[in-house]
Amino acid sequence: MEIGQIIKKRREELGMSQEELALKAGYKSRSSINKIEVDGRGLPQSKITAIANALKTTPAFLMGWENDTASAYDYVSSCFGTDAGEMLENFQQMNEKGQKEALKRVKEMVHIPEYMKDQGNGKVLNTQNKSYLTPVAAHERTDIEVTEDMKRHDDAFFDE
Repeated sequence: MEIGQIIKKRREELGMSQEELALKAGYKSRSSINKIEVDGRGLPQSKITAIANALKTTPAFLMGWENDTASAYDYVSSCFGTDAGEMLENFQQMNEKGQKEALKRVKEMVHIPEYMKDQGNGKVLNTQNKSYLTPVAAHERTDIEVTEDMKRHDDAFFDE
């Protein structure tokens, strides 16, 4: 089977139109995908990876070098669900700077109780009344006079 036929077959397996594939692979129109599917014309080497990613497979599969359409997306989706597969797919489309920023944000989010699964081994904070912001052990400052403005400033700071 030629590369154009493989691309068409995989696209149809995914229920994707030529237009959708064109957009996901960085082409301006579906006619480019049509030419590739008909006889492999207009497929530069640089676009093989983009098309493979859009079709959730590997460049080796598109080239006919392997028979399995399994990809990182399929593996991650089967282990962790389609949302995880979609995250991986989006992550793969980012440049190095974008990938580092995405990873940074995910690492930050795992420290926010609202976004975490209940692990059953920790206390979930009550974020409604903000009682978790009350210090457990603190000593009142005696070297300065604490004004109402200072208290409002501190309250506003902790409310952010």
